[in-house]
Amino acid sequence: MSDPANGHGSADSGPWTMLFVDDDTDFLAAQEAFFGSRGHKVVTADSSADALEILEALNPDIVFLDLMMERYDSGFRLAHELRKREHLKDVPFVMLSGVARETGERFDQEGKGLLSWTKLDRFVDKPATGRQLLAVAEELLS
Repeated sequence: MSDPANGHGSADSGPWTMLFVDDDTDFLAAQEAFFGSRGHKVVTADSSADALEILEALNPDIVFLDLMMERYDSGFRLAHELRKREHLKDVPFVMLSGVARETGERFDQEGKGLLSWTKLDRFVDKPATGRQLLAVAEELLS
């Protein structure tokens, strides 16, 4: 878990504060290296509980959530809970999922309902490169 100091608050005024929530510590380390080397502050959580604790004090510019962590739907549940928090209402949430790769199934039809319920801004299939995530962040934060 990285330092949960307060974020910058304005995505277009300089480097971003980004929260990555994923139980894959190698993935988290890769994001810290990729985005950190570009001047962004990267905060990581390897569980839903860690993310909830971190977000008591952190105001990130963007949040990337893994779908399957403690449970098969942990990311959806976490996103739904976090959207109830006033300080996160305008923060873009991006769901990362390897479901399409593992099962061949995509969230095409049910995706609209899930986006509505969780108030997610985007789904991104894993594996995703740092450059792909950077493009998503640039689009959502511009």
